[in-house]
Amino acid sequence: MQAELNRKLSTVYFSDIVGYTRLMGKDENAAFELMKENLRIHQEVLADYRGEVIKELGDGILAVFGSATDALSAGLEIQKRCIKAGHYQLRIGLQSGEIIFDHGDIFGDAVNVASRIQSVGVPSSIVFSDRVCKEIYQDSRFKTIKLGGFDLKNVAHTLELYALTNAPLSVPKHADILGNIKYQEGSPWKIRVGVVAIVLLFFALAYSVFWGDSTWDRGKSIAVLPFELKNSNKGLEYLEDGLTENVIDQLSKIESIKTIAYQTMKKYKGSKVPLDSVAKRLDVSVVLKGEIEMLNGAIRINLQLLDPINKKNIWRDSFEREGDLIPELQSEIAKAIAQKFNAILSLEESSQIGKGETTNLDAYNLRLQGIKNYGRYQSDDLQVAAIQFKQAIELDQNYALAYADLAKTYAQLYSYSPDSLKDLSLSASSKALAIEPKLSEGYGAQGLANYYLGKVEFAKNSLELALNYSPTQSQALGNIGIIYFSRGDLEQSLKYQFISSERRPDHFLPYQIVGWICRILGRNDEALAWLNRSLSIAEHPNSLELIATTMIKNNMPIEAEKLISTYLEDTINQNSETFKIAGTVALYLNKPDQAKSYFEQSMALYPEYESDPFYGVPIKLAYFYSRSGDNTKAIDLLDEVIRSRRNSIENGMDDYNLFLDLATAYWIKGDKKLSFQYLNEAYLNGWRDLFFVENNPIFSNAKSELEYLRIVGQINDYIAELNASDLEISQLNREK
Repeated sequence: MQAELNRKLSTVYFSDIVGYTRLMGKDENAAFELMKENLRIHQEVLADYRGEVIKELGDGILAVFGSATDALSAGLEIQKRCIKAGHYQLRIGLQSGEIIFDHGDIFGDAVNVASRIQSVGVPSSIVFSDRVCKEIYQDSRFKTIKLGGFDLKNVAHTLELYALTNAPLSVPKHADILGNIKYQEGSPWKIRVGVVAIVLLFFALAYSVFWGDSTWDRGKSIAVLPFELKNSNKGLEYLEDGLTENVIDQLSKIESIKTIAYQTMKKYKGSKVPLDSVAKRLDVSVVLKGEIEMLNGAIRINLQLLDPINKKNIWRDSFEREGDLIPELQSEIAKAIAQKFNAILSLEESSQIGKGETTNLDAYNLRLQGIKNYGRYQSDDLQVAAIQFKQAIELDQNYALAYADLAKTYAQLYSYSPDSLKDLSLSASSKALAIEPKLSEGYGAQGLANYYLGKVEFAKNSLELALNYSPTQSQALGNIGIIYFSRGDLEQSLKYQFISSERRPDHFLPYQIVGWICRILGRNDEALAWLNRSLSIAEHPNSLELIATTMIKNNMPIEAEKLISTYLEDTINQNSETFKIAGTVALYLNKPDQAKSYFEQSMALYPEYESDPFYGVPIKLAYFYSRSGDNTKAIDLLDEVIRSRRNSIENGMDDYNLFLDLATAYWIKGDKKLSFQYLNEAYLNGWRDLFFVENNPIFSNAKSELEYLRIVGQINDYIAELNASDLEISQLNREK
C-alpha cells in the first residue's frame, strides 16, 4: 500500500535575481559568484527565521516556512542585505497553503502560485497573496498595500495581490504587474498584431457605445433612489427601505463603482428633487430608480438606470423571484448593474456579494423589518430591531447577516445602557464570523462593538479586515476614519474622512473630524470653517463643543461663551450631555462657578454615570470640590473614577480617554508620578489634542515639569512634522 503523503500548511517562498540571464551572457564567472553570494545570504537569513531552502533554481531560490510571519521577516531582511550590497536585485513572491513534502522536494498549488507571484513583481519588491496578508494582518511590523486582482498564467482563479511597503523596498504599481503579466504571455508578432487589432476594434466599439459620451465624466458612480411599491401597502413599507439598502450594500462591495450610502439616499424617499440635481449634488454619473410589484407569492422589481444630466436612458430591466428565491434579488441586481458598468469583479468581490444571506423568506422579511428599525437609531426602535433580528435567527440559525445586524444593534444600545449589553455585541459578531469566516459585515459589526467597548486596537483590526474583504463598505470606511483618529494617526484619518464623505456627502462626522484635526494642527480658522459646516448638516453637541474650544484657542472667549449660552437657551430638552458641554467650555474659559453648577446638573441627570467609563464630569467636578476645600467629596469621586478606569484598562480597553482621565485624577490628588505615567500612556494610545492640557486650568501648574514638557514635546514634534508635510486637507472642501 502506498505510504500517506506528508502534507503541511506552509508558506512557500520564491526569489529570483533580476537580470541574471543577461549577466551570464556578459560574464559567467561574475554570475556564478553572484549566485553563490545569493545562496549564502539566503541560508544565513533563513536559519534565523526557521526557513528551509528546498532547492536552487539557477538564479532563484525555493524555500518554505512554517508561518507567513517568518517568511515575510526573512524576505524583508534578505532584500535589505541585497539593497545594501547594491550590485544585484531580487524579486520575492510568497503564497500560503497546503503543500506536499516528498524526498526533499515540495509540491502543490501553493508552489506554482508563489512562483507566478514572484515573476510579476518588480526589482527589490516582496509580493504576496491575500492568504498571506490575512495571516499577518495583526502584526504591526508589516506595512502592506493592496495591488488588486490579477489573472496569472497557469493559475486557475483571480489572485488578490499585496506588496510589502516597509523601507527600503520597492512597491509595484497595478500597471507594473499587468505589464509583467502581458510580457509573459507574449505571442509571435503576427498573432500579437491580430490580437491588438481585434482589441482596438473592440474598444473602439465599446467606447462608441458605452464611453463615447459625457455620461461617465463623473466616473463609475451611482445613486440608488429608494424603491417604491407600485401599489401602496403600509404593512410592506419595510420592503421599500430594506430592498433598497440591501442593493446598495451589495453594490458597495464593488470597489470600482462609487456607490452613495443608503443613509444619504433614504432622505430622497418621496422627494420631488429633479434627478439631474440629485446627480450633481451627489457627484454621480447615473441614478437607479426601482419599482416593486407584489405578485401572488412573488416579487418583481422594475429597474431603470438613467443619466439625468444628459437626459439618457442607459438600461431598463425587470427581476422577478418567488418564495425562498426572493432573497437572491439584491445580489442579482448588483451583478447586473456591475455588468452595465463594465466592472470586472475580483474573486473576493464576487464571493462577498450575497454572502451570509438566507434562503428562508420569513427570516429575510424579519431582517428587513429590523433594518428599518435599526436605521432610526433610537433606543426603543433598536430594542424592537434586536427582537426582529433574533426572530430571524430562530428561523435560520445560519443567518450570518442577521447575527451581524444584531451585533450592531447591541453596540448601539450599549451607548444607552452601558451596563447591560457589554458582551452581547461581540458574541453576536463572533457567531456571524463563525458561520461566514470572511463576512465583511461580520468584521464591520465586530469593529463597531469593540469601539463602543473602548477596545480601539481590536476595533481597528476588525475594521481593516472588513475593508480587506470589501474595500468600500460604507459604515466600515466611516468608522475606521474615527479609529485612526483615536489611535493618533491623523494623516490616515484624513484619508478615510475624504473617502467616507464621497460615499455619504451629507454626513456631519467627516467634517467634524477634519475640523478637530485642523484645531490640533493649529489651523484654527480652517477648523472653524469645517466645524461650522458640520454643524450646518447636523446640530451635534460635539461639534458645538469643538467650535467653542476652537474659539478659545483662537482668542475668541466672548464668542465661545455666547455660543454656549445660546445653545443652553435654545435646547428644548436639556439633558446631561447639554450641561456636560456647557460645563467643559466654562472650565476652559476659567469660569469655575458656572462650570461647577453645570457639572452638578449634568451628574444629577445621569444617575448611571458610575457604569460609564467615558463620562468625565466627576473628575472635573472633583477638581472644583478640592479647590473649595470639600476634600471628602473630591476624594470619593476621584477614587471611583480611578477604580472604574483601571478596571476598564485591565479588561482590555485602550481608548486614550481612559488614560487621560487617570492622569487628571492623579494630578488633582497630587500624585505627579502616576499622573505623568498615565499622560504618557494616553500619548502612546493615540492622544494628540494638546488643548486638553494646555488650556486646562487643572494642569496650569504642571507646565514647568520636565516630564510634562517631554510628553507635550513629542506631540508638538508630530504636529510640526505633519504641518511641514504635504498634508492635504482642502480635498474635502468642495460643494456637494
